[in-house]
Amino acid sequence: MMLSTALIVYGPEVARSGLTSLLDEFIRRRTGLELSERFFSIHSRKSIDAFYTLTCSTGGKHWPLVLDLFDMRPVCATIWSGPNALHLSQKLKGNTQPAQALCGTVRSLFFCDNPVTNLLHVSDSHQVMDSELRILRCRSLGDEATAWISLDSGYIAHSSFQMLLNVLGDRGAAPMPDNRSDGSAFAHARFCYDRALLTAAKSGLTTAVQRYFQGDRAGLEGLFRYAPLRSSWDRLILEAGLFSMPLWNCLLKRTVDAVEPGKQPGMAPRRKAGEQ
Repeated sequence: MMLSTALIVYGPEVARSGLTSLLDEFIRRRTGLELSERFFSIHSRKSIDAFYTLTCSTGGKHWPLVLDLFDMRPVCATIWSGPNALHLSQKLKGNTQPAQALCGTVRSLFFCDNPVTNLLHVSDSHQVMDSELRILRCRSLGDEATAWISLDSGYIAHSSFQMLLNVLGDRGAAPMPDNRSDGSAFAHARFCYDRALLTAAKSGLTTAVQRYFQGDRAGLEGLFRYAPLRSSWDRLILEAGLFSMPLWNCLLKRTVDAVEPGKQPGMAPRRKAGEQ
């Protein structure tokens, strides 16, 4: 069987949440591929637009937030080698919407919960990969990892659910994933969803939180008035949730409704997802 290569790009949120080594190990464990090269690049709005235009991926309603995420922030480009490298990497990525990601894919894990900070990009084809690599290498910072590692915030920085709890003043976060646990996105979403509603009830913010879960910008603005956010990153992560919360809201409410009185909730129904 012929060896091939795959380009997997970790977004800025991977550094912020300190997930680099965990993702490396997860990809290696699930695919059997070997990491053959790593380098770091920094995008401008122009270069990230050119990068995603290669696959006509700039039309989503959340695209302006993707531009904000990558603008002048570093990414980590990794090249993996082995049999069927690109095919295996594409299968492992998961749906753009984490709420619809197949179980066992990256985006169904690692507390991933919105379509903006969904951790990684995988090339659509070898031809596209060559073009993407030209863009990334033109903006390369080299392979020194010190600056990238220094961005680790020590908490789950990419989760809209976690940011919502932070805004509500609830710092009771789920533990960071480790080599024994990859952080189920569904379990984390359910934990934060229930906790946010309880906390909101105590603060008079039930309506704002419910509207936020429905994807209503009025709910987001209500949260901003209650607790002005400390940074543009915080605002970006919470705003990204507007594009995923309606899906999570339906999924989590359906799961709760399916539980009989007196019984503990079970696992969510298996989700169907078309890989992107």
